[in-house]
Parts: sequence; structure tokens; C-alpha cells
Amino acid sequence: MVGNFKYLALFALFLSCFSCQNRERKVQLANELITENLSVLLDNLDYFNISNDSLTVGVYQYVGEIKSDQKIVIEKFQNKFNLNDEKIFNEYIKIEKIPKKIGNYSLFLDTDNTFQKRNNIVKVSFVNFIISRNNQYASVEVIKSLGNGTKFEIYYFKQIDGKWVFDSKELIGLG
Repeated sequence: MVGNFKYLALFALFLSCFSCQNRERKVQLANELITENLSVLLDNLDYFNISNDSLTVGVYQYVGEIKSDQKIVIEKFQNKFNLNDEKIFNEYIKIEKIPKKIGNYSLFLDTDNTFQKRNNIVKVSFVNFIISRNNQYASVEVIKSLGNGTKFEIYYFKQIDGKWVFDSKELIGLG
């Protein structure tokens, strides 16, 4: 009886180690996707530029969740890649560094989570990140806002030869 308990304990330990490694791998994949595709994720910022002044982009440092959007984001992800039973990856994802400039836009990593209305600074948040169980497909909702204007978009990616490749995007709301 004691021998069976040892095997059960070892099996449980093995499962917990495997689960931790899988979570860490998904966090690493999420960071790779965002950093490799930042220029794609920050496209169409001219939508916010009505005065032809130069815009600065503040990217929030943490990938978060918006509960009210999750159901539609999951449904669209599953339909896009013909998958079932996928869910939002809600582990701690922190963006470590970004380039200082992409195209004509200066960028900074925003570590201040309080909302402050500032002129000519587009705030960008990455939320509701999904990665498929086989780590081959992913999506992330990108929220871009300046003042009262906001865009909500979902970006879809496939992993090809170990790299995240942009597949398409879908506008889900304007505010």
C-alpha cells in the first residue's frame, strides 16, 4: 500500500512540473509573439492623428484581460482556426522591452496603469491573449486609444517554422 502511495505522489509531482513548464513555455511564446510582431500590432495608428502632429505610443507593460470581451474573442478564435475548447491564457505576461521607435512613432513602455488623458499619446493595451493547446495558433486583442477614441481589434497568428506569422486581423469595435 505504501509503495502505491509513493508512485501516486511521484506521478502528481511529475504532472505539476510538466504543467509549470507548459505555462512557462506559453508565457515565452506570448512574449515572442508580441515582440516579433509589434509593428503589425501597432498598425493604423494614423486613425488617431487628426492634427498631423507626431504621435507617441505608450504600450502597457502587462498583458491583461477584459472579461466582457472574452466570450466573443474566444468564439472568433475558435471559428477562425476551427478549434474547440480554447480559453484565454490568463497567466502573468510582462512585456520586458520594446523598440524606441517604429516607423514615425516614438514608443515607450507604460508602467503607470492609471488612465490619464494626454494629447498625442496613443495608449496601447494587449488583452485576452489566446494560444491554442498545440501552441500553433494565437490571437491577442489590441486596444488602441487616444482621448475619447478607441479601437478594439483581434490579431490572429500562426506559428510557422518556429516563428509567429501574422494571419489576419478583425475589428470588433470603435469607441
